[in-house]
Formats: sequence, C-alpha cells, structure tokens
Amino acid sequence: ATQRLLTDPDRRRSYGSDSIEMANTSGGTPLSSKTDDLPPGTATFRDQRRRVDYVLVYNDDADEGSVEMREYFHTELRKKGLHLEEIAPEIDDASSEGGLFWILVHAPFSVLTHHAEDMGWKMPVRVADDDAKSTLCDAGLCKTPLDTHRKIPDYYAALFRRDLLQSFLHHDSPNQFFSNPQRSRLVYDILQNTSYSENSHDLGIDKLEESKVYLAAFPLHDGSHTAEEVGPEMDDQEDTARQELRKYWGRWGMWYKNQPLDHIREYFGEAVAFYFAWIGMYTVWLIPASIFGLFVVIYGAATLSSFPLVNQTCMSNTAMCPACSNCELTYVNSSCTYSKLSRLFDNELTLVFAVIMSFWATFFLEFWKRKSIELAYRWDVLGEEEEAERPRPQYCIKATERAPNPITGRIEPHFPPSSRVPRFITGWSILAMMFVVLLILVFAVILYRTIILVVFLGSSFRTEAPVLSSLTGSVLNLVVIIIMSFFYQKLAKLLTDWEMHRTDDDYSYHLTLKMYLFEFVNYYASLFYIAFFKGRFTGYPCDYHTLFGYRLEECSVSGCFYELSQQLLVILVGKQIFNNFMELVVPKIKMRVKKWRLRKEYSNIKDSEQWKRDYYDCEPFGGLFGEYLEMGSWARGNGGPSLSTLLLLD
Repeated sequence: ATQRLLTDPDRRRSYGSDSIEMANTSGGTPLSSKTDDLPPGTATFRDQRRRVDYVLVYNDDADEGSVEMREYFHTELRKKGLHLEEIAPEIDDASSEGGLFWILVHAPFSVLTHHAEDMGWKMPVRVADDDAKSTLCDAGLCKTPLDTHRKIPDYYAALFRRDLLQSFLHHDSPNQFFSNPQRSRLVYDILQNTSYSENSHDLGIDKLEESKVYLAAFPLHDGSHTAEEVGPEMDDQEDTARQELRKYWGRWGMWYKNQPLDHIREYFGEAVAFYFAWIGMYTVWLIPASIFGLFVVIYGAATLSSFPLVNQTCMSNTAMCPACSNCELTYVNSSCTYSKLSRLFDNELTLVFAVIMSFWATFFLEFWKRKSIELAYRWDVLGEEEEAERPRPQYCIKATERAPNPITGRIEPHFPPSSRVPRFITGWSILAMMFVVLLILVFAVILYRTIILVVFLGSSFRTEAPVLSSLTGSVLNLVVIIIMSFFYQKLAKLLTDWEMHRTDDDYSYHLTLKMYLFEFVNYYASLFYIAFFKGRFTGYPCDYHTLFGYRLEECSVSGCFYELSQQLLVILVGKQIFNNFMELVVPKIKMRVKKWRLRKEYSNIKDSEQWKRDYYDCEPFGGLFGEYLEMGSWARGNGGPSLSTLLLLD
C-alpha cells in the first residue's frame, strides 16, 4: 500500500464516493456541496469541494496487527458513509522516521443530518428579534469588539428532523448548515462508535490512539491564526473565525474587554464557551472581594503597634517549657514574628470579611444561575432529557439484556439493576478505603513535622525550627496531594467504567462526584487538622501526650492561624504553579521534542497543508474535565446545564 501511494503523482487516494455528495430530502431538491459557501480557510479534498472534517495520522509501521486494525476501521467508516482520502509522505521522507500518512475524513451532508436527528439536536429555524435585549446591551455595555466587527445573530431553534429539512435555516447550503464544532462532534461520534476488529469490544478512535495505531486524530482549525501567514493571495479575503478571535480576543491588549462568548461558541463549541463565561464572571466578581481582603491586611498592618497582644508577646521574657526533653527553654518573645504575621490576617475585620464572603458566594451562585440559564437557552442546550440520550458505546457492547427505552420506546441494550448494585457497592467501598489511605498519609505528614521539629531544635537552626518544620511539612503535604490526585484519577475512571452507566451524562456525573469528594478530602484534610485539632491533645507539663516517643505538636503562643495561612498558601499557590506548568510548559516541551524528531518535515511547515500545520504546531487538547472539576461546586445543581452536560458537550 505504501509503494502504491508513493508512486501516485499527487500522493492522494480517495475512498468512498468520488462524486460530490447529494442529499435527497422528502419533497425537496438534491443538495450539492459548493465551493463558494465554504468558510474562509477551510481545508478540502483534492476536488476542492469536499471539506475536511477530521484528520487521522499514522506511521506506516511494520506491525501487521496495526495495519489490519486500520484497514478494518477504514472499511467500517466507509460503510457508515464517510469519505476518506489518504495522503502518503513525500518520497524523500517515506523512509525517515518522520514519514507520516494522513487520512482526511469528510462527512457528507446526509450522514451529518442522520446523526444530528439521531442525537436529538436542535437547529435554528429563523433569526430571533432583537427586541428582547436588555437596557445594558442597549447602552452598549455588553458589546464586545467582535460584535462591532461581525455580529452573530440569535436564533429560534427546534428539534431537528430530516423530513422537515426545508424548515431550517441554510437548508440549501450544506457547508453552512452545521457549524465547525457541530461537524466535529458528529464525526467524532461516528469515529467513537466504529469497530476496528471483528470483536465487538474493540471500538472507538480513542482506543486506537491509546494503542498507537494512530498517532493523532483531530479536527482542523480554520487556517492560520494570523493573517501574515496566509500569504498575499488571501489579502482580499475576509478574516477567518480563528483570526477574528485572535485579533479581538486572544491578545493581552484585550484583557479589559468583554469576551465574545457567541463567537467563542461558534468556533469552539458550547463547552468551551461556558467555561470562559464562568471564568470571566468569576474573575470580575473576585475584584471587589480582593479589594476588601487587601483592606483587611492593610488594617492589620496599621494596627500592629497598638495591638496589646502583639506588644505583650514581643516584650515578654517569660520562659516556657522546652519543646522536647533534650531542648532548651523557649521564651514568649520568640513568637513575636508569628504574632505580628497572625495579626495581619486575624484582626477585627477578619470576621466581617468572612461574613461578606459568605454573602458574596451566595450572590455569585445566584447570578451564575441566571447567566448560565440565559446562555443555555440562547445556545439551545437547555432542558435535555437524560433518558432520551443515546446509550454509551461501552454500555452497549457490555450490556447483557435488551429493553425498551421508557421515553422513546426503542429497544436498547440494558444492564439490569441486580447486576449494577454490587458494582456500585464495590466501587464506593474502594472509595471509602481511599479516604482512609488519605487520612493515614495526613497522619504520616503530622508525624514527620513532629520529628523534624525536634531535629531542627537540636541543630543550629533552633530559632527557625517551627517555621522550617511547618514549611517543609506543607511542601511534603503538597507533593502527597499531587501524587494521590494523579493515581486517583486513574482509579476513579476505572471504577466509573466498571459501574456501567448508561449515558455519557450519567457517566460524567458519577466520575465528577468521585473526583470532587476525593479532591475535597485530599486538599482540605490537613487544613481541618490545623484549624480544629492541632494543639488540642498536647497535654500539660509533666503529663505531655506522646506519639512514638515524640510529644504531639502544638501551636505557638500566637496560635495556629499563621501556620494555617502558610499551609493554605503553599497548597493553593503550589498547586496553581504545578497546573500552569503542566498546561503551559509541558505542552511546549512536547511540541519542541516532536518538531525536533520530525524536523525534516517541519522545515517547510508554513507552506504545508492545514492538517500538517495543526499536527506540528498544536498540542492535542485533553478536554475540560479538570477545569470543570474545579468549578464543579458552582456548576452543579443550579437549574442550568449540569456539569455532566457541559462535559458531554466537551
């Protein structure tokens, strides 16, 4: 196959119908794909008419099993109506490590409409009136820079039916009927529900990527993100949607502007748009909270010199019992610095700040409810019935029975409750065991801090011993948190897979619930210990309580508030640094390594096709599960789209 493709003059071979797709509708006229209605920057097959909806990348390795799986997979895709075009590497690169084969996937309009109807999508029927705009929008306060450049209208939508195709907008323009995110979701659904062997359990493009049968599978961007890279021949054409977002949103100079949520949704889909809507609203609401919090710290600093407890602590030479049997006496004024630091955060306004933040959280949640419902209604993702959702492919292939759907009446695969209940009990039992493991690890960190404090008190770092023991203990606790989060993500996914949830929505909800409960205990167990238990069981002189021969740790004279603040700071800042490193630095490193390995092909990448530029310049997107997990307490149960629904859209 490789040799045949290499001898092909243009290195392309099409699979499926070579004719341009024609969709017959009941009572309607055939629809043909046209070139003039393609969005700017759209990549196409060699006929310049069929657009590329998805790209599969692989190496022509000698593994016979991988070759057989790919051939079987391609055959099944063609049976489902998809068009494939295979592109071989250049002759000079075919024998190199960077010789890659590209499978371009096109979904005909008839295939897209069939799956859209099967998935119960809503599609626009006419443009909505602008009379319902709020007074703020009338005053121009909710407009974005992109709205003045290209405004996206609002639509009235209805449940899509192929026999009523003529009633929907753009029914005579197949390339504009579905947006890019919609086409990508539909094609991905087909790829994910296609077998790659005769075994019914071998299903989905994700498994093929995990097995390295394909190196990558991704939809395409709309051309370059900058107009300078598209060439002088494109100067007279309008900006692509990607270039518009780059120019009017994805730049540091636009940080103070309103986000173009409709444009983000048009290009990336609802899941990404909801995330940016939440993060934008959350950031704006944090501004007044942070200003008042700063005022609390300033007030504490301004009243340091006049606060009696700080003065008494710093001026007292009263000796206290040693921290260990072999340690020297300590004095009250040794806690002077900790007393001052505690005063910064723990003063008269701290209680007021806590009350205000309670109201702040409540009001934020209520306003987010309103915002999320408004966006869900405008974007037609509100009020979806779970029972009407199609079963997951993994559920279908493992279900032992078949039963009618209570809403649609269709006969579907069914997994009886008698078989699922033992799985639930086992899964939550393992979850309870993981909670016990977390508490044991917290206990181990406490023991470490107790021992290391004694070690530092007997060294030349005696005066800094409390700070060093607390700080190193906080860092160790952060490392334990990160490691346990990594392993538990794997375990939670295995348990949720084993529980056999019927729909993607139900699956996402139970996976999120497990992760949320575990992360809560993982992150906050040490904070609860410092706030409510540390120093409560130390004992008193001549009757100190010990643990393995070491006295239980206690708070300083100024209390545990400083240590609690330090622990919280290490966890929040350290986790943020780690997340930013994994999200920003690691993908850059992976891209650099990939470009170096494939440097021969990458040398002419700017002049190459769009799929090559996306493969070399873009790191695969792992989804928004982590981001939505962080905002799960706000997104769940608010009357709008649930967290699991957003993950399903993702």
